[in-house]
Amino acid sequence: MTHVREELTALLDGALEPAERARVEAHLAACAECRAGRDRTAAGLAALGRLPPPPEPSPQFEQRFYARLARERTAVPRGPLRHLSWRFLAPLAAAGAAAALVIGVGLRERHRQAFIADHLGLFESPELVASVGDVAPQDVEVVAHLDELEGTP
Repeated sequence: MTHVREELTALLDGALEPAERARVEAHLAACAECRAGRDRTAAGLAALGRLPPPPEPSPQFEQRFYARLARERTAVPRGPLRHLSWRFLAPLAAAGAAAALVIGVGLRERHRQAFIADHLGLFESPELVASVGDVAPQDVEVVAHLDELEGTP
């Protein structure tokens, strides 16, 4: 069964076409849940109808409003990037972040290579290489073969 919750306000306001109104009323006759929703909506609309009308704005309101708009339009933004909008600043910031990431990764790789170069003596022995534990077995074999080649004249 399709409920008619969406049509309740239009029904109470008299905004439904006759055929749609007949369909909603037929559903309400058979559905207690939708009737309860209609009654809650009608009570809410009645409570809103009992509210006093809003006060009229003061006679100077319109003048003050347009004067403030004029001040806001002529106000100069402060700061060195005041002439740039966010459409330009956001991509600029993203490009800066990407450049910083690339530089950071490059420096990290350079540091790793410098560490390996400084500690190359550790990798001359197959036993030391195997003891590191985070080295692939193929790499241990390569170091062992290099060690054998170094020993031959």
